[in-house]
Amino acid sequence: MGRGTASTLYGMAVLAALVTPGCTHTVDGVPAAAAGPPSATTRGVAPAGPRTGLDADVVSDECLLDATQFAALLGEPVLEPENLTVHRGDGSSGTSCWAHAAEGFPTPIGAINVYTVRTGTPADFVRAAPAGRRRDLPGAGEAAALVDTGSGPTLQLASPRYLVTIIVLRDRGPADEVWRAAARQALARLDR
Repeated sequence: MGRGTASTLYGMAVLAALVTPGCTHTVDGVPAAAAGPPSATTRGVAPAGPRTGLDADVVSDECLLDATQFAALLGEPVLEPENLTVHRGDGSSGTSCWAHAAEGFPTPIGAINVYTVRTGTPADFVRAAPAGRRRDLPGAGEAAALVDTGSGPTLQLASPRYLVTIIVLRDRGPADEVWRAAARQALARLDR
């Protein structure tokens, strides 16, 4: 299996552990514990301080970016993003908004999830990410940070009520200004 395929499958497995219900399609998932943020949502693992956990299933539509906006973030054309259900091996299921490559085989190349935090605020949660694994992204939401995860670069974005994660299933993410534009667009849609 090539690096791109393995990376995509790993990304799908990590996201499968983090997704919420209420979708339009069903896909089989690969159960796996997520490694690093945003995996603080993994039940039974409670990080110290305000990073005590997240609740998924908080909005019915997690597609906060449209195809044009996702394409600008990812640097390539994508099919219209859609909420997809993932059924995990433990019997649970959930959804994420997935963006698939428009050219060639429709491989997932980006995803969005929306959460509420159990304690503190979404901004507290973002700021409490381990410093060695995150880089703050000023000028986006209440707080924002880029976190290196096994799936790829992940934007953790805080609104007053929600934590949004935008994951680029690639080795590298876009420039900071591109991340900021995606953050503004996602928050604008979330506030509707």
